[in-house]
Amino acid sequence: MVNRNFNSNPSRSGDGDANVELQPGLVGILRNAVRALGGSAAVVATWDDAARRFVVTGAYGLDSPQIARIRPLLNEAIPDLALSREQFALLSALFPQSALPVSTTGEMQNPVMAVPLHTAEETVGLIFVLRSSDAANFSQLDPPVLAAFAEQAAIAVQSARLAHLFNQERQRVESILEGSADGIYTVDAVRRIVSVNPAMERLLGRPREELLGRPCAVALNWRDQEGRPVCPGRCPMLQSAGAAARNVTELAATARSRNGQRTEVALVYSVVRSPELAPLNAVVNVRDMTRVREMEDMRSTFLSMLGHQLQTPLAIIKGYTNTLSRADAQWDAETLRRSFEAIEEETDHMSRLMNRLLLASRLETGELPMSREQVHLAAVAEKVVGRMQATSQKHQFSVCFPDDLPPVTGDPGLLEEVLVNLVDNAVKYSPDGGPVSVYGADDGSGGVKVTVADAGVGVPRWETRRIFERFHRSQNPVSAHSRGMGLGLYICDAVMKAHGGAIGVASAPGEGSAFTLAFPGGTGQPV
Repeated sequence: MVNRNFNSNPSRSGDGDANVELQPGLVGILRNAVRALGGSAAVVATWDDAARRFVVTGAYGLDSPQIARIRPLLNEAIPDLALSREQFALLSALFPQSALPVSTTGEMQNPVMAVPLHTAEETVGLIFVLRSSDAANFSQLDPPVLAAFAEQAAIAVQSARLAHLFNQERQRVESILEGSADGIYTVDAVRRIVSVNPAMERLLGRPREELLGRPCAVALNWRDQEGRPVCPGRCPMLQSAGAAARNVTELAATARSRNGQRTEVALVYSVVRSPELAPLNAVVNVRDMTRVREMEDMRSTFLSMLGHQLQTPLAIIKGYTNTLSRADAQWDAETLRRSFEAIEEETDHMSRLMNRLLLASRLETGELPMSREQVHLAAVAEKVVGRMQATSQKHQFSVCFPDDLPPVTGDPGLLEEVLVNLVDNAVKYSPDGGPVSVYGADDGSGGVKVTVADAGVGVPRWETRRIFERFHRSQNPVSAHSRGMGLGLYICDAVMKAHGGAIGVASAPGEGSAFTLAFPGGTGQPV
């Protein structure tokens, strides 16, 4: 078979017969070959690796239906002819059972001559010329003439292939830039803005039309943390020749949007330079550092709170153990009992703290195993409130659930943890005591709602948007004296989402808070 002789990549993917008019330069070469050789039609075919056959990429003197007639010959006959010593024959002899093609001028074609198309490194296809059936067959003088046109056609095919690959790569790069979450812009040798991606427009709150063609120092006006201009003094494109060896440079800056909002960003310059180290252009990635800063602040807050939360119980435990271990003291049974109770209480507090951290981590990564059982929330609420009543004498607890409230499907341990957190918060943020109510109801559409309400200090409206974030603690002064790391409501929110439900809050400063758990009908199926 001929496939082993033609191993180039195709200039087009798929069946090129429908694309015969897409290469005007190639058609011009074929026209000239037909005139020089006294022919009626000519065709260029290239090997398509994907289709494993030859496809027509240029034709002159034949329309698509007539090209379809000679397509079977491209499977083997014409490639074999192109590689043979004679290089010319009759279509009627090559493929007797096939109807002869007719040119666009109405002439039946029969004599055919074919030669391969070569580039410097590979064979990229073949070219063949047809004559009318009443014309003389080709002679030994004709192949060199066609070979000269084959050189031109090979260059045209190779150029078309390179242009196609270039366009594919350009489209790929453009799609990456357009879809990037980071802002990206490019500048030319004199630092004028050449392109801007959508993320950059969003970051600045300005359309690209306002930026393109303008000097970047004027259009962007980057500033450092102290408000001093970054451009042009620290522009990597203006570095000295010695420093220019570093073609990738990162700078910290501040962006100002049209509405005046300031955003910390990281600028990563990739500078392209000439052999003489003169800047030719640069691509600048602009990364919004707001989230990074928030994560850093969260980490610092977490470490600070963890240290504070552990320091107090550890100090109490150490104090009691040092006191009890004194050899010169004799402690009565009551003193020992109270001391051991205090040590146990502080140890339990640290254990609960570590368990919450572990639970929050597993919820964040989705690695927490969950059981699926029928859970009667009224029984869970009674259990939680019963335990809380034993520790708080200032609050009046009430539990109210209708007898026919349907159970929900979920993990009983996690749902109990949710109610523990909500009731504990109700007590914590009602330091002067007062009512704490837990009540449930059918939402009328087959779902279940459970509310934990208190008459405590309440939550400001602006803060209700953040109270379910990890490590967030209320700015109310009461929270400064409360023990906790801001994980309770985050855990409640994550557990409810894992059960296909949701948690909401209604609150106002000084008027208490009401947290409501909503389980939709058929609850328990993860969203």
